[in-house]
Amino acid sequence: MDLFSFLEAVAPPKIRKTSPISSTPPTNPVSPGHHLQNLKEWPDIRNKVHQLLDPLLQQKRWSSCGNKSDVLRLGAHVYERPSVRILYELFSIDSDFGHHKGAIVIGDPDRVFYTYTYTYTGKSYERSRTKFLIQWEPPWTFSTPQNLIHHFNDNRADLDDKVVKLVHQIYGYMTFNNLTYGGFCNYEALYLFRRTRDNGLEVSPPFLYSDPGTRGPVAALMYICKQAVEEHQSFNSFPITHTFILDDLDIEGTWDENLTVPWKDMALRLSGTGRKNIATVMSGEIQPREDVKFRYSSPAFFKVYDITKPYNLDFAHKEISAYNRLHSLQGKYIPRLYAAGSTWKALKILVIEDCGQTACDENMTEELWSQARNAIVAIHRHGAIHGDIRIENFVIAKGTIKVIDLGMCRQGTPSEQDAELAELDKMRKSWEAERTSDLQ
Repeated sequence: MDLFSFLEAVAPPKIRKTSPISSTPPTNPVSPGHHLQNLKEWPDIRNKVHQLLDPLLQQKRWSSCGNKSDVLRLGAHVYERPSVRILYELFSIDSDFGHHKGAIVIGDPDRVFYTYTYTYTGKSYERSRTKFLIQWEPPWTFSTPQNLIHHFNDNRADLDDKVVKLVHQIYGYMTFNNLTYGGFCNYEALYLFRRTRDNGLEVSPPFLYSDPGTRGPVAALMYICKQAVEEHQSFNSFPITHTFILDDLDIEGTWDENLTVPWKDMALRLSGTGRKNIATVMSGEIQPREDVKFRYSSPAFFKVYDITKPYNLDFAHKEISAYNRLHSLQGKYIPRLYAAGSTWKALKILVIEDCGQTACDENMTEELWSQARNAIVAIHRHGAIHGDIRIENFVIAKGTIKVIDLGMCRQGTPSEQDAELAELDKMRKSWEAERTSDLQ
């Protein structure tokens, strides 16, 4: 839209008088009537406005974008913020778009949409977390297809085709997170996706940036977000269970030395609430598939990396390598890594021993602090450092503590090992000081 069209389209809303909040008249320390002598016209103000804007009225406005991050920021300004504002003003829906780390989702979609609920402590996410997700690509790397449906159906066997990969990725994110709706935007066009009960996927015609009013992307995005809020439990009711089968295995271990687990015939059922950083961590259970004679199951934790992002694949491989390097410590100082592998060619899943609850100031003891130090020393004896010493990276079960989250574990120098132990000792002293203060 050029500036002239924008100014022509702007129409201030009408206002109506309401009852004042307070009937107490304001107090003015000095009466303005004692100083104001007369009121005169401001000369040439209209001409000044015209002089500023007339040369610009027919110019198209361009925003400089050099990469995908720039497009994401611009898209948030042009599409997301107006949609959120409309949802609040017209439908009283308090919502926002944000980074995937702001909500518990499996995978790393570019942007997620969620609503707010108010508690006594302020704003917090609703239990459903994400209600809608959207992928973005710059228009110069992903041009708008003439017909997305025909392109996908004609090229679906070519998994390297950009359109095919994109549609599979969006469908995967929607399926992993039990979402009905998803979207894709390359700034020039917005496509909306809807999952169907027969495991199918429907896609809208493109809503083009050049389309006016209710035919444009902002209107479409506002509509789909409102639908996602109103129907957020329609596809799958809570509690949600995610079930995965590992297709390509890196590690095939066991939770019992007397058992050989047929991992390709095992279902990973992720059902517990999780936490999200680089990967999503969820609790659940390993169970045999219905047609398998193997009868054993086990609780476990599942660490899920979105390996459509190359940097996540690097992190996953580093963590698997750390578990291999520290294999002799598994079960004593670190959890057992039961298995690791990929699914959907999109997720890398580490199946990890369930080691109890996350450590915190309230459940730590002097004995557990000593065990934590022994665990770190054991890692150092293998020539490594943990790389991310925090109390949340320890777990406790039956009076025993183990260190988790080995994604930053690497070869370490003696000075780095000393620094790591010093950091742990500092954490312990802080805990002891706070404990002493509480007892006084």
